[in-house]
Amino acid sequence: MASAARSALIGTWALVSFTERDEDGHVHDVWGPNPRGTITYTETGTMSVVFASSARSRFSGAWEAVSDADKASQYDAMVAYAGRYTDFGDRVVHHVEVCWIPNWEGRDLERYITHLDNDQVLLRTPPSRFGRSQPVQDVIVRRVHSRP
Repeated sequence: MASAARSALIGTWALVSFTERDEDGHVHDVWGPNPRGTITYTETGTMSVVFASSARSRFSGAWEAVSDADKASQYDAMVAYAGRYTDFGDRVVHHVEVCWIPNWEGRDLERYITHLDNDQVLLRTPPSRFGRSQPVQDVIVRRVHSRP
């Protein structure tokens, strides 16, 4: 097991793309072109991620005046969680401590790591999670900050 202090992931990475591939091999661009967000891995072994579709619409008016339906419509166009992580070299496990989906808190989210050209990394989910088959998610991120 690689320690956080020696992890090649340490730093901040910008979201490049987020796709899902179903069991039939069909690829779906989850958040369209130009998704936004970052994932950060620290030397102390913590991580945080906030990813969102660039197509999310802005609300108008005061927050209190925005309808619950309008707020909920934006919920599926993002992901946000934080916690500790363990880097195994070929895969990383995110130990979720706080999440925009409360049911994920306390879960471990595994991602297979592939280093790409241009200081980019592919983080791929396993095809089976939480005891059931799931679409495989491919998240490509580009390094924007590394450790000092």
